[in-house]
Amino acid sequence: MRTLVLLLVLVLGSVVGVDGATAQAPGPHPRLFLDASTRAAWKAQQKQKGSAVAAAIGVCRGIDKDDGNHTHAGYMGLEWARYLQACLVAWAATDDDGDARRAIKFHTALIDDLDRLGDRKGGDTAANRDSGFAIRALGVYTAISYDWLHDHPAMTPALRARTQQRWAAWTTWYLANGYRARSPSTNYHAGYLAAVTFIAIAQRGEAGAAGDALWSLVADELWGKDMAKAMAPGGVLDGGDWGEGWQYGPLSVVEYAAAARAMTAQGVQVEGVRAWLDALLARTIHAQTPGGGIFAGGDTQIETPNLPPNSNTYDAVLVGDASPSHQAWAASERAALPAGGDFPLWSALAQARGARPTPPPRATWPTSYLASGTGAFFARSGWDKQAIWFASQCHSTIDVDHSHPNAGNFVLARGGDDVIVDPTPYGSLATLTSNAPTVVSAHLPPDYLPSQAWWSERTGYAWARQTASGIVATRCDYADQYKFQHRASDVPMAMRDVVVVPWGDHDATAIVIDRAASGDRARGLHLRFRTPGQLAAQGKAAVATVGKSQVRIQTLTASGGTPAAERQPAGSCFEDKWTRGNCAAARFTVDQWRLVVPGPTMTAIHAIDAVGKGAALPAIAARTSGDVTVVSGPSFAVVVGGGDALSYVGPRGARHVVVDGPTADEVTVAAAAEGDGCKVTVGVGGAGTAIAGRPRVFAVDAACAIALDAAAPAMAPDEGADAGPGPGGAVDGGAGGGGDAANPGLAPPRSARSGCCGADAAPGAPLAMTGVVLAVWFALGKRGRRRRCAR
Repeated sequence: MRTLVLLLVLVLGSVVGVDGATAQAPGPHPRLFLDASTRAAWKAQQKQKGSAVAAAIGVCRGIDKDDGNHTHAGYMGLEWARYLQACLVAWAATDDDGDARRAIKFHTALIDDLDRLGDRKGGDTAANRDSGFAIRALGVYTAISYDWLHDHPAMTPALRARTQQRWAAWTTWYLANGYRARSPSTNYHAGYLAAVTFIAIAQRGEAGAAGDALWSLVADELWGKDMAKAMAPGGVLDGGDWGEGWQYGPLSVVEYAAAARAMTAQGVQVEGVRAWLDALLARTIHAQTPGGGIFAGGDTQIETPNLPPNSNTYDAVLVGDASPSHQAWAASERAALPAGGDFPLWSALAQARGARPTPPPRATWPTSYLASGTGAFFARSGWDKQAIWFASQCHSTIDVDHSHPNAGNFVLARGGDDVIVDPTPYGSLATLTSNAPTVVSAHLPPDYLPSQAWWSERTGYAWARQTASGIVATRCDYADQYKFQHRASDVPMAMRDVVVVPWGDHDATAIVIDRAASGDRARGLHLRFRTPGQLAAQGKAAVATVGKSQVRIQTLTASGGTPAAERQPAGSCFEDKWTRGNCAAARFTVDQWRLVVPGPTMTAIHAIDAVGKGAALPAIAARTSGDVTVVSGPSFAVVVGGGDALSYVGPRGARHVVVDGPTADEVTVAAAAEGDGCKVTVGVGGAGTAIAGRPRVFAVDAACAIALDAAAPAMAPDEGADAGPGPGGAVDGGAGGGGDAANPGLAPPRSARSGCCGADAAPGAPLAMTGVVLAVWFALGKRGRRRRCAR
């Protein structure tokens, strides 16, 4: 106990946060969640078929008939934690003393045992396993059972004292030795934060100086500083995404949501929670493909392009203090998923909120969304099941686990068909496993090559936006991805533009423009685009069928290299043939269109068409005149290159997207007939249509008249919420156009600059293993790998 006090004093010093100091005095038990309204709701739901409460009662009382299966702890005690949750809910709903005693049985197992009931091999060091992962099961749920059953005869003074002893040992050890105790948006942190929050509340006023010190740490430091920063605008949680990806996000976000609600109930104001929870739901809905999968955004082992929806994500919005409208929408999304599951307490608490399921008003929502904290951008042509859907990633290094060095990565779906996919296998530290571009660096360690690295600070979007007509445009500046520790990047320019143009009924073309400079012919630009279909090469193009769609990938122009269609069987980056940087494995079999463009200055333009199976593929052409290239397709033109006096001839009756041109923020655009097309001039001042922001998107009609294609509306703040659900429109930066005599028409802009910036340095410590997922990732050895932790 003295150790705990000393450790916390060293950490906290003389700092006393305002929130912790002004929190209300601890009240009687129960203090965590079990108020009169929750209990009344559960009593009403106990016999309701399909309810989480009915499911929990079935799990708890099924213990007597399960032939001893409940005697096994499961991984790190999670199975006992599941039984403990179920019995707590059952007791609260029915007042059955047998349920309470079953709960105390598992409470005792979690504080005393390790693998089997009664083995007495647990105790003070039980939470130390797997760099502290076990505290997620042991600490979280024993705190709740201690609180709810505090005055039950079976929760004896001796058992309460022994529980406090365990907590003191576990929390002291974790703060000093546990993994990522002060790193929000990591799954270890979420488990630890939930544990210490619930423990601090449950024992407050009952554990002496050690308990007081733990409360101060939780209120003033973990919530008052760490989580407040993470949830603030620009923080890692801004926009509702999870940096480690959504194999790890669902349980973590429900733990954050519940812990924040518990602190609020104690009178501690937790800033930013409602805005975060509302954004969490908005991100989840936008990240869902028309086929129903959720974009993973990080490590996963599932052998499909996307993840199935997870009930914990919606339970987080319902359990936490989200705005009423978002809770109603979350209840509607949650209703399609099974009740209970591995964490029946959260499902039951979610249902107790009594939110009336109301379908989210998708038809009135913007069709694009940016999660600022992670640089994940989502856009779609509509909310119907046949829509075109696009997701991209571009952000400086985020100090979390399970993320990949893949700035510029994107995926594309046509309705239920994922035509361009990210098949990155679990534990990849390479860029080549995704669709992101990469340049060979001269100063990264050999085993990192040719991938992007982990120390960037300025990588980000110059823009990420959608227009009123549905055109999507992003520019990712990733030159800083080759920063190595304290050394500046040795790649002076690296940039990817993606323009997605929906056309026809449910078809689209993505124009991908890659430009980079390395200064060395041997340091080339590596490009690949991956699809689950089998590519049939046709010269500089290849076509594949994916479900009810077909996808064509073609190299329109490149400064060098020969593209090729290749099969990539399912595999793993743990195989000896790969280093950390050259792994090109896939977690499921894909075909890829691969091109390596030699340096010193590299350019390439690709077109990716997604159309119906058996439909005629569109005519796509790239025409270069001087320093300008015009890519023409079905009723659109994408214009690349050009300086401050940009002019080109483009098609009539089409939407035009000018990605370069004058560096000024506002330009004027004019057009006049020239042959079958229109000569378009983009300049500063003079007569014409004024357009602000980048890129310049406008329509040119049959008479060569110009009409602005304005930015699509952003997500409006929710009425009654303290903030809106996150940005829904665009990031707009500036990046200049320019020319390069050596590469006319595909020249890199003269003054490219990044948009989002400001992340911490790259992760450096080896990560801890868990057995929840069976991936193995070693930090040692010639390949320079890091171990990767699991859920």
